Amino acid sequence: MRRGGTSALSTADVSPRSLEQPGLKPDRSPEISLVIPAWNEAAYLPRLLDTVDEARHRYEGGADAVEVIVADNDSTDETSEIARARGCRVAHVAKRCIAAARNGGAALARGTLICFTDADSLIHPETFNYVKAVMRRGGFIGGATGVEMERWSAGIAAAWCVIMLPLWSVGLDGGVWFCRRSDFERMGGFDERLLAAEDV
Repeated sequence: MRRGGTSALSTADVSPRSLEQPGLKPDRSPEISLVIPAWNEAAYLPRLLDTVDEARHRYEGGADAVEVIVADNDSTDETSEIARARGCRVAHVAKRCIAAARNGGAALARGTLICFTDADSLIHPETFNYVKAVMRRGGFIGGATGVEMERWSAGIAAAWCVIMLPLWSVGLDGGVWFCRRSDFERMGGFDERLLAAEDV
């Protein structure tokens, strides 16, 4: 995340086509907002959302305390339609940049805590309970859940080492990243000048 300044995107830059999440009770604000940046992820998004649904239903605060926002980065496939059909809020972000997509989704977030994960991943059933437990303890401004591979091969292992070992050497990790929404906003969101490694 960038220090200082403000995000290049605001809610005015995000399409209002779907600002309501069908599964969320109108009289209750969510505790956690999960933002999923997505560009042409129709093949992967349903698998992720299956795991998100399980984690939401296991959340101690109740499934309706977690909102899911898919930040559609100008997809040309059925990404938005799948997201809406699954009860997600959808932010249409025209600027083709993953940092912009993350910021565009975050601009709609209403939860006290905000989480980010990628559309081609899966999350653990206890993800939201873990996030809440870490942030409840105090002494943390945010964190990550870590990454576990679905399968291994020589190529996957090599790529994993190239990516994860340098991150671990400086105390960073991957998976679902989370922090307080107020801190994310104070930091100015993700740096949209970066086309890659914006999350580092």
